[in-house]
Amino acid sequence: MNAKQVLLMQLDACHDQDTWFVSLINSIRGVTQEQATWKPNEATNSISEIVHHLIYYNQRYLNRLKGMENEEGTDESTFRNREGLSWSETSERIDQLMADWKKEVEEADEVNLNKWTESIAHLTIHTIYHAGQILYIRKLQGSWDPQAGVKG
Repeated sequence: MNAKQVLLMQLDACHDQDTWFVSLINSIRGVTQEQATWKPNEATNSISEIVHHLIYYNQRYLNRLKGMENEEGTDESTFRNREGLSWSETSERIDQLMADWKKEVEEADEVNLNKWTESIAHLTIHTIYHAGQILYIRKLQGSWDPQAGVKG
């Protein structure tokens, strides 16, 4: 198995294919606007804020991979809904962004992809870390169906 195949497998698992963990898209499936903005306390982020954070970083790194410039931003601003998207639009945006990542890796030449292997590997870990946070929030809310989890 080469690096491209491993990265695509990681991207699939992070995006929408449950493996040893619940994928990002499956972790937000069925979440309502109210559930997306709910917080157990003000010291934590909501599901919506976490997804906006993922949109911010996944888009920035995808732009870099494509050789595009990014606007400046601070880490705390990454959790904001900078584009004024509805929850439905936010869910669609992260789904499309993850699909764009897979397409870009599939089409990447070996030399460029080798330069990006470590960054993409870290990006997938970052994404699934936050998917785990989303599941935890949903469990606190009582909005997670345990039947939707991975089957061991």
